Amino acid sequence: MMYLPEDKWSSRYDNHFYTIKMKTYTTLDNPPQTVDTFHQDTCQLLGVCGRAKFPAIYYAIDVFSGTDHRTCLRRYSQFRQLCNKIDPNGALGIRAKLPPKTGPFHKDTSDFLEDRLNGLNAFMREVLTRQDSVGNSLVEQFLELNVL
Repeated sequence: MMYLPEDKWSSRYDNHFYTIKMKTYTTLDNPPQTVDTFHQDTCQLLGVCGRAKFPAIYYAIDVFSGTDHRTCLRRYSQFRQLCNKIDPNGALGIRAKLPPKTGPFHKDTSDFLEDRLNGLNAFMREVLTRQDSVGNSLVEQFLELNVL
């Protein structure tokens, strides 16, 4: 599948094209009730299963392909894991687009969460518009493109 920016995409395009919209975040008291293969593989690969604390902030990624639509809920740590998997050495320069981590005593305010949402949106646009992201299985898994 090939990514098109939101302003270039139309539902008239077939399911070989997709776009994303990131406009909201939500606080969940428990993990989402969806099959998240990106998280499962990350657990097996990095051994970080079960460490998530709740309530937690999840960022909604709306994925559109043709007339299909799916919403993926992702935590900031999952964006960071995607970045580390795609660019483990930092050679591609996409880490600079990822918003910074916070400290243990940081309080999530609505302004902070909006800024982080905008930063994650910019990060995803940077990742998706790169030529080496076309057909990247990590990106496809992160966005659950195989479910569309």
